[in-house]
Amino acid sequence: MTLPSNQLYYTGEGQQSAEQTWRDLPDIDHTEELTHPEGYLASPGLVAAVNVALELGMPLLLTGEPGCGKSQLAYSLAWELGFPKAPQDPWPKPLSFTVKSDTLSRDLFYNFDTLGRFRASRVEGDSADARRYLRFEALGLAILRSLGADAAEQLGLKDCVEGAPKEPQRSVVLIDEIDKAPREVPNDILNEIERMSFEIPELFEPKKGRTTVALNRGKGQPQFRPVVVITSNREKELPDAFLRRCVYYHVDLPPFRAKDNGAKVTIEDIIEKRLKIKILAVDNKPNREKPVWSAGVSVFQFLREEARLLKPPSTAELLNWLLLMQKRLGNSPPSLQNEATRSLFRNSALVTLFKHKDDQERATGLLSDWLGRTA
Repeated sequence: MTLPSNQLYYTGEGQQSAEQTWRDLPDIDHTEELTHPEGYLASPGLVAAVNVALELGMPLLLTGEPGCGKSQLAYSLAWELGFPKAPQDPWPKPLSFTVKSDTLSRDLFYNFDTLGRFRASRVEGDSADARRYLRFEALGLAILRSLGADAAEQLGLKDCVEGAPKEPQRSVVLIDEIDKAPREVPNDILNEIERMSFEIPELFEPKKGRTTVALNRGKGQPQFRPVVVITSNREKELPDAFLRRCVYYHVDLPPFRAKDNGAKVTIEDIIEKRLKIKILAVDNKPNREKPVWSAGVSVFQFLREEARLLKPPSTAELLNWLLLMQKRLGNSPPSLQNEATRSLFRNSALVTLFKHKDDQERATGLLSDWLGRTA
């Protein structure tokens, strides 16, 4: 159920609704609507960077502010190139690992439950199979998929790989927010990413030594080397040695409209593609008379370029805001001349586009200033 624009699910008046209103809450899959790779548009510069990384077999490092589409590039790449998809997924997706402040270099390849293994050994003794406590993460899983089921079985790891493909296959790996990791992590994984190999010391055997997983299929055989996309929000600088071994591209916010610098990809294009709408050119109208979609681009540009916000809204926040407007008003909403539409436009912008306390305290005045402008 979609409510009219002037009605609310929650009133905050201390009165319970007559019925179980929770049943009527919208079941919106934002992942499907705003992140499906079919709606992803890449700038010519980003396209060039991707192809260079693919041809050289090097990781692609993307920087840019949060919400600019860095992570979504990996999904677009997996979908557009037709990578194999998991049975439970609606479309091909990358193997993803989100870096945390306590991430170790090993964690990108596998995770080992040391405590669980220790407890089991006290009960089962030497018969406790260490492989039961091994779980592969994005990079490790991608290398094993590149080897195929037979190679994984020879290593004794077939049962550790969920949905292991019988034939070798290539994967896209997304390593998200590498700048959150301790400084030594990027350098520690350099050789592993370059050689596409890693050791598992927890599976040490006296006669065989450590178990090593390596992408080395022999001369003349396809490698199916994983495609690695790494993102950084630039919260801290990355080591020079790491940067030298990556193809690098900084994702800037695209121009707002096609008339700006003759750009091939604009904010308007992204909105139209994602929301499946058409934005009309109405630059000659006062802001309070503009259609909702044109007004949305205009106020977004105002907040980014003139408002001097401590935390300017990102493309992702703009799309979330306009998706809400679309859910409440439909694909052909009235203009801001309609009082109810203008109220929804302003009130929803306050909590979706302003993400800092000081900015939100200025928000009402900023939006009133924008609404009072003649173009």
